[in-house]
Amino acid sequence: MKVNTNDMRHKILGVVREHPEAINSDKLLISLIWEKEGWSYSKGILWNLHHVSSPETIRRTRQKLVEEGLIKPCEETTEARYEDFKQARMAL
Repeated sequence: MKVNTNDMRHKILGVVREHPEAINSDKLLISLIWEKEGWSYSKGILWNLHHVSSPETIRRTRQKLVEEGLIKPCEETTEARYEDFKQARMAL
């Protein structure tokens, strides 16, 4: 699936408006985006993965929206993500 960054930004902002709890969970956000893109449980995993956006595209776009101040996760989530970043950095 070709990535349209502007389209993904609108999808994320729309999902966050409908489901504010998705701001704090990339897994929930990804699943809700995939549902909007037509994820079909009857078609099989491989078909679905070829027809939805990659989790990394969704996560990176969400991260950019946070950096721009268009969405804001709760403080607890922000701290947890920062701690994960520090751990990953120390492991390198």
